[in-house]
Amino acid sequence: MVRWLLLLVFTLAPLIGFEVYSHTRLRAEREAELGQEALRLLDLIQTEQQRIVDDIEHILATLAEADIAGPACQETMERLRQRLPSYLTLGFADRSGIVLCSTDRRTVGTGSADQPQVRQALSSGLFSVGEYVATEGPHHRVLPFALPYARGGGESGKEGGSGPAVVTALLDLDWLRQYQARKPLPPNVTVLLADRAGTVLVRVPDLQGIVGRPLPERLGLYLSGAETATALTEGLDGTPRVTAYSPPGANGSGLAIAVGIDRAAALRTVDVATLWSWFPFLLILLLTLTGTAWAIGRLTRQRETERSLLKAVLEHLRAGVVVAEAPTGRVILHNSAAERLIGQPLGRIDRIEDYPRPFTGGLVEASPELPLVRALRDGAVVRQEELRRDTPAGPITCLADAEPVRDPDGCITLAVVTLTDITERKASEEALRRSETRFRELVENTPVMMWINRPDGGREYYNAAWRSYTGRSLEQGERWSYIHPADYPRLLDCRERGIAAGESYGFDVRMQRHDGVYRWHVCRINPMRQNDQIIAWVGTAVDVHDSRMAREAAEQADRSKSRFLAAASHDLRQPMQSMFFFAEALHSHVHSPRGRDALAMLERGMETLKGLLDSLLDVSQLDAGVIEPRIEDISVKPLLDDIGSAYAPVAAAKGLDLQVVNHHDLTVRSDRNLLGRMVRNLVENAIRYTERGVIRLECHPLDGHAGIQVRDTGIGISGEQMSWIFEEFYQVGNPERDRNQGLGLGLAIVQKLSALLGHPVEVRSELGKGSVFRISVPLGDATESPAPALAPRETERGRLAVLIDDDAIVLMGLRSIFQDWGYDTIVASSTEEALERLRAAGRRPDVMVADYRLREHKVGTEAILKIRELAGAPVPAVLLTGDSGPDVMQEAERHGIGVMFKPVTARLLQEALTRQTGTAA
Repeated sequence: MVRWLLLLVFTLAPLIGFEVYSHTRLRAEREAELGQEALRLLDLIQTEQQRIVDDIEHILATLAEADIAGPACQETMERLRQRLPSYLTLGFADRSGIVLCSTDRRTVGTGSADQPQVRQALSSGLFSVGEYVATEGPHHRVLPFALPYARGGGESGKEGGSGPAVVTALLDLDWLRQYQARKPLPPNVTVLLADRAGTVLVRVPDLQGIVGRPLPERLGLYLSGAETATALTEGLDGTPRVTAYSPPGANGSGLAIAVGIDRAAALRTVDVATLWSWFPFLLILLLTLTGTAWAIGRLTRQRETERSLLKAVLEHLRAGVVVAEAPTGRVILHNSAAERLIGQPLGRIDRIEDYPRPFTGGLVEASPELPLVRALRDGAVVRQEELRRDTPAGPITCLADAEPVRDPDGCITLAVVTLTDITERKASEEALRRSETRFRELVENTPVMMWINRPDGGREYYNAAWRSYTGRSLEQGERWSYIHPADYPRLLDCRERGIAAGESYGFDVRMQRHDGVYRWHVCRINPMRQNDQIIAWVGTAVDVHDSRMAREAAEQADRSKSRFLAAASHDLRQPMQSMFFFAEALHSHVHSPRGRDALAMLERGMETLKGLLDSLLDVSQLDAGVIEPRIEDISVKPLLDDIGSAYAPVAAAKGLDLQVVNHHDLTVRSDRNLLGRMVRNLVENAIRYTERGVIRLECHPLDGHAGIQVRDTGIGISGEQMSWIFEEFYQVGNPERDRNQGLGLGLAIVQKLSALLGHPVEVRSELGKGSVFRISVPLGDATESPAPALAPRETERGRLAVLIDDDAIVLMGLRSIFQDWGYDTIVASSTEEALERLRAAGRRPDVMVADYRLREHKVGTEAILKIRELAGAPVPAVLLTGDSGPDVMQEAERHGIGVMFKPVTARLLQEALTRQTGTAA
């Protein structure tokens, strides 16, 4: 431990030396910085003094040229004094040196002819600087200046003349204190000024009794020399200072100027910083020494503890460990597991020859010597050698790993062997083999077709059911030859994705039976895992051909039903259309009350029949999947207002109050016509099942959607009926199947449109109190601008309408109502006939109405386009059709043609013409 501490001290000695060197160097650098700082401050003071002298020279030159030395000279000086600094005095003097006027009245009348600057100025005619003197007036040390007065003449130019001869100035040394007050010196800095004789003129800051006394001999260097220099001197107050000084011969001002910085105060921060750096250093050194001593002691104890722990760990290892030294083979370390596996104690083995030979062959023929002996003697490296020893309780099997340990010279010094007991694993492997055999037997004899693939998907095994069904063995033929060629790409894609993801996958595929017939099967393949690794894929195939064919037959029957309904409703619309037109034409011919009542009853019956046909058409269209929604941003308010206006008279006829509550002008994403149909069906349903009270059509924002709901006070729906109300032809409270209450298709259409548009419909109802149906529609981004209102025209007299339909009865009905509206008409059953009659009439049509399906596979769109081409103008037109496909709507919209589905009432046709022409039909 002592050696460790000495080593630590020797290690830290260079650090201590470096710390001392760093402190010494830091102090030296700081002293050099102090000298540079003193020189900088000295230069500032000299520069300020020179600036003041230059300013004085400029002022005297100005006064010498000015004509102010007359009787008003003193008044001028008084005014000038207010603008001058307090340390500067100006005046005029005659050749005899008598001051005639001055900015300081105390100097007026005093003589200055004996001053050298006056004599020099008069003799040279130039600006002259004198020596610092003590004046009687201000009682301060001043520096005098003189300049000949340029305007002095007459007697003033003679010896003893009375006129002004020179301009004088006195600079009080108080300028230095004022400069220091304006620009304070750094702390611990002093400034000293002395004349050539060494008399102290001023010291900043003030030091009592110093001014006027000679400099001590130790400061005589301030007066000698011709250059500015620095030195470490003891100041007038006895404080050592780093001083920058300028002797009188160096600055030309006749003054010795010295700037001193307190050395001790300036270095105090360095010393304090060094002390603070030494304190943690010494503290860390002490802590390091203490910690090292503690760590060495702990390391020693830890080493002993680790030895004990190593022995304990070895004893608790299930694997046997033996460490022996070479060349003797003496065991220096082992655990009880090794003795248990070897079957004999090892503590007393001193030679290689003493090792037992208890093992017999395992999976391979056993070596006559233990792996440890071979590692010690031959330097052999043994890896996973299986050894087996027979005991009365059964065989013990272990895996041996042995390796020699060599010194730097390559000589064997130790050998280490580990023995891992795999007796239980061997038993488990045997049990797994028996389990796999039973699993194979189960798969082989199951009646369902099954197979097993390797982890990469390669085929491995097919059971008897598969071989019997396909008539193939694992080795026969191409692997996928029994799969229908059309299904193979889909199967392969699904299989590759499933294997790559390591997840179950499945597919429907047609498999060829042994008799050559392809039948549909549902195949499902699942992974078998062990320790989170896929070890196999197990697949099954179930024959679903019969059920699939039955389902397809049912779907075909359903499609046939829908096509039949569509065709039947289409064929029924033609005669119904003519009935509507002729009923409208009868209005102008029936005048008696009984006749009008009968006509009204006829129209009501036709309206009921039209509603039944419209419902059948909607259901057939939805079942056939021919309706394609046109999703756009639409405004809810105009849609609900139009529905409310349309159904308000119907509700009022039953004594009901239909209210539209829409305080939020929301924009939604939907199909305008299909959403309107959903809402209208709900309103119609509410009116049908409400005998008294109120029906409210509402719209509110709800969680990013618009909630459009129809609330009624009708008969309500029971819980048992709630699951049936959306079924086709089911009606609540209509057991007699009254056709005036419809076919029971309204809510079925709502449900189908809900699925088509993705607008969920919710229902809340209480028997006897009413129901609430709510449609959730996603919100849109923009509000649609309302369409401008159409202005009706007063009359249609003299306007020409072209009517085209291959059904003569419908055509005659159209002509009747258009003639009643005041139109001139041209009727035709084909495009060519309409064009021929238009050419003969020599007129351009104002409106056109054409059936979509005409003879010889012609369509009304073609007729409208050719008539427009003949007329040379986009004549407004309306198509009448019973077709439910989207092609008619798309084609008509492309050419700006209105579309109406038969049967069409005269009122609806009139509204359609109004939209196309912008006038009343």
